[in-house]
Amino acid sequence: MLNLKSSSRLLLGIIGLSLPISITLSLSPIQPVYACSPAPGSKPATISQRVNTTPIVFQGIVKRVKEDTLTIKVKRYLKGNGPEIVNLKGFNLTSCDNFIQKPGGNFIFFAENQGTQPWNAVYDGAFGSVRVWNQETQKELSQLGLIGKKQENSKCAFDNRKTVETVKNQVGRIQRIHDTLYIIVTEDNQGRFAPCNLPNKFKQDGLMIRFSGDVKEIYPTERWAATLFKLTDYKVVNTVKK
Repeated sequence: MLNLKSSSRLLLGIIGLSLPISITLSLSPIQPVYACSPAPGSKPATISQRVNTTPIVFQGIVKRVKEDTLTIKVKRYLKGNGPEIVNLKGFNLTSCDNFIQKPGGNFIFFAENQGTQPWNAVYDGAFGSVRVWNQETQKELSQLGLIGKKQENSKCAFDNRKTVETVKNQVGRIQRIHDTLYIIVTEDNQGRFAPCNLPNKFKQDGLMIRFSGDVKEIYPTERWAATLFKLTDYKVVNTVKK
């Protein structure tokens, strides 16, 4: 009888010791160890692919980290345009980009603007949403003509007009609206630009180009079917699209 009681006490003691451990383990958060691991054999998209599929691309310095949102000071817009300070969400606890834990990092950011800040980070699957600003990424951007390229200084009938906005790295389609008049219509059909210095070789109806330039002032007494525009950079992005 004594041995039976002693055995019972020993068993209860073991259960009692193991219970807090079990509770502790059950309350501990389960870390998604493989949630952000790329599939075997997969590779990150190239900078070119990311630029082509992302509305806004910019280089910037992280100024503040607050939970899943970064405050970024923009150094340059590589595609699209926006303010000098951008709040961008989709990091750390809510994403695979869990390495941006403190200010100071210099990255290429890929984003979409839903109308108000914070903007949303655009992801390359498990490879994350940013690229570190280094020699490799600078080389890719240079090959794409997004950095290190001198602006064209061709003469334009609108040269003496005030520049009211700058457009960077947009994609659009050449459209002929008159025998000698061509405009550029953006991919989303939200912008119509009448360039004063479009080269003759680019005057092909349906030609897709990537372009940058200056929006010029329209006087109050004037009526134009498109925005007055001076191209500063332009190149063909694919074949003619009918």
